[in-house]
Amino acid sequence: MNFRLTPGFGRAMTKRIRNRDFFFLIILIVVMVGLPWAIQAYDDHQWLTKKPAGAKLFTLTAHSELGWLPGKVHGYDAITLYGKSRPARNLTLAVNKGDLVVLKITSSDVVHGFSLKDFGIFLEDGIRPGKVALVSFKADKAGTFTFTCSIICGDEHKKMQGTLVVRA
Repeated sequence: MNFRLTPGFGRAMTKRIRNRDFFFLIILIVVMVGLPWAIQAYDDHQWLTKKPAGAKLFTLTAHSELGWLPGKVHGYDAITLYGKSRPARNLTLAVNKGDLVVLKITSSDVVHGFSLKDFGIFLEDGIRPGKVALVSFKADKAGTFTFTCSIICGDEHKKMQGTLVVRA
């Protein structure tokens, strides 16, 4: 049996393979770029459906060296180089008496806890890096209250404090 290929068959096949590879490369790039964006958009949408109407919303990030940080802070945004440490911040949140307060808490480095004793809030299960813990409560007492990390998280654990001010 003799099989003969027509002239130019190899070049045409190679061109088809290159075109197919290019097509799949484009699909791969679209998926790799689009998937994280889609996940973030879905997470934001889900978060908005969980937030009660009229609630005061605060996003907090726990970091073992820098304390409580406002907003969502990734671990690579809080890196200190060459042993230079930045001072921990004492974050202050202000609300009015009677407000429904929702805290969206995450960690940027290690497992943290959360305690707001005056309102009976204790998250002892731990807030793991990249995970979100939701805390909601009614600010029914006026005054200045301290919230802390309730799990030993590092050398600067004692400085992990923040302040909640409830105005009358």
